[in-house]
Amino acid sequence: MESKKEVEVELEEIATVEEDKEKENQEKETKEEAVDEGNFYSTLNSPSEHEYGVPSSIRSYTVNKDPWLDIHRKLRVYRIVSLVLFVICVLLLIVVLVLFMKLTGTQPCQNVEQTESSPPEQDCSLKKCHEVYQLPQRLCRDCGKGWLRFENTCYFLSQTRFSWQQSREECQRMGGDLAVITNERVQMYLSRKGSLHYWIGLSHLGTNEWTWINNTALTVRYWGNLSFPGECAILAGNEPPERSWHPSSCSLYLQYICQKM
Repeated sequence: MESKKEVEVELEEIATVEEDKEKENQEKETKEEAVDEGNFYSTLNSPSEHEYGVPSSIRSYTVNKDPWLDIHRKLRVYRIVSLVLFVICVLLLIVVLVLFMKLTGTQPCQNVEQTESSPPEQDCSLKKCHEVYQLPQRLCRDCGKGWLRFENTCYFLSQTRFSWQQSREECQRMGGDLAVITNERVQMYLSRKGSLHYWIGLSHLGTNEWTWINNTALTVRYWGNLSFPGECAILAGNEPPERSWHPSSCSLYLQYICQKM
């Protein structure tokens, strides 16, 4: 019987010891859990998760632009625009100066229109004629006061009025005769220079055919209205050059165009 009781006592002691160990293990686990819950930081699983680690390839960053760079670019654009405007202003100034010189300057020798009241143009000298036309001395002579030079011929557009015959006599007194128009260039030139009605050296006095005073054949014609009666021809400077000739009575008092070589 005693051996049985001893066995039971030993079993109870062993059970008590196991219970104590279980309680100690439970208390230890409880303390560890409490410590884990109170710790705010945990060990990182990998170094790449560190806040200051190597940047991830998918992480985006905001780059702050330099304001001075924008200001520099704007200044460069303003400088380019200012330079372009300056060049345009210079070109406009040159154009204005050229136009001013053309409007106020002296025209070429052969295009200067002189009137009876204007002095002879000094540039239309023998030396100038040689330089421009390269003509012999006998063809490079001054036309005289109030005369115009065109294609080595001198023309005079009068301001006074005479009949056709009186006009011819006045031209002869000045060393020429009434104008003979034998090509389109002369016709256009005289039409541009004059704005009135002028006697020219064309008539059919004593004949049924129109002839020039120097007996030159009438090869070109610039007749306008031929219904007017008359035996002498006039050039109407205020009409189209292609049809500015008209017959008229030789007794009318009109301006006239003289010609001399």
